Amino acid sequence: MNFDEREAPEAGAGSLAQPPSATSLGRALRQRRKEIGKTMKEVAQEAGLSEGFISQIERGLSTPSLISLYNVANTLGISIEAFLPQNPQPAHSMVSRASERQGCSIDAEERVYQILQRGFPDARLNSCITHMPPGYVSELTRHEGEDFLYLIEGEMLYEVGDRNYLLKAGDTLHFPSSLPHRARNVGIVEARELWVGTTRIIPER
Repeated sequence: MNFDEREAPEAGAGSLAQPPSATSLGRALRQRRKEIGKTMKEVAQEAGLSEGFISQIERGLSTPSLISLYNVANTLGISIEAFLPQNPQPAHSMVSRASERQGCSIDAEERVYQILQRGFPDARLNSCITHMPPGYVSELTRHEGEDFLYLIEGEMLYEVGDRNYLLKAGDTLHFPSSLPHRARNVGIVEARELWVGTTRIIPER
């Protein structure tokens, strides 16, 4: 997923929760990694990321996408909710109201996520709407499961495996998440993407 990805949410989409700083996030992840005795190389391999990117996260130089943060947190044996400014998905609902959604961000300058509620307990599909500013480029990542992307607006270039896919508003992309993948906003306006995948980012309550 990417995706992977600042702006205030659309009218009626709720308010943007205050994100943690990259420095505090990196410090917390480094502390946890050392507590359980893992090396950056081990975390990178298990999370499907590069060791260099893990180092950048820990030093506050880069912030991961939502799914990469999930993978890192999972590798460290903690819940991603510890690093989100609010706890999304307070309940299951078969209907998602645009006026009730709130945006959350891991990086104040980058992506805004509107995490959509799962419709029922133990649902296999998970989804969110991601807002990505012009020039945004995600990290290269891979993980278990599959990703389905619908580009709501904008123009995005997706690198999946050894191929590139240029998507415009209305286009879709469906691929196994085990392939290395990255996303970049190659347009001049913010892009909005609907992601649906099998990776359960937010745990059941």
